[in-house]
Amino acid sequence: MSLTRTLLPALAPLMLFWATAALADDDVACNADGTQIEMNACAFDDLQKADDELNAVYQQAMDFARSEDANADIQSDDDSAVATLKKAQRAWIRDRDRQCGDGSGGGSMQSMEIASCRTELTQRRTEELRSMLEEGRSAAADAQAEGGQ
Repeated sequence: MSLTRTLLPALAPLMLFWATAALADDDVACNADGTQIEMNACAFDDLQKADDELNAVYQQAMDFARSEDANADIQSDDDSAVATLKKAQRAWIRDRDRQCGDGSGGGSMQSMEIASCRTELTQRRTEELRSMLEEGRSAAADAQAEGGQ
């Protein structure tokens, strides 16, 4: 087995890290028609925007879960809405990362493809959380209206 075949799989994650670190440099601007690094910057910008939106909706969902827990007779912390939401979100992150890959395959477009995959799945998750939050708020309002009659 050649030295390249032996070292490449071990070095691939480091190369992806280097490419990601290069994108952290504010001097690299997004240009969808530019070099690969500029296209990568676009993909990472899109991912950051999607992640920021997900975090905002997740925080709203956590606030709602806390309020639901405060109004519920919970037998253990494991039964809480907060614990359930955290567990589901952690599982989603693991699944997203598994689906989008880990960067061990190589190629100049790989970090862009991984970022694009994560962006798409993050946007879907944001919509799922938003929908669940709206359903939860609606159900809570209905329950409160029924209890007030």
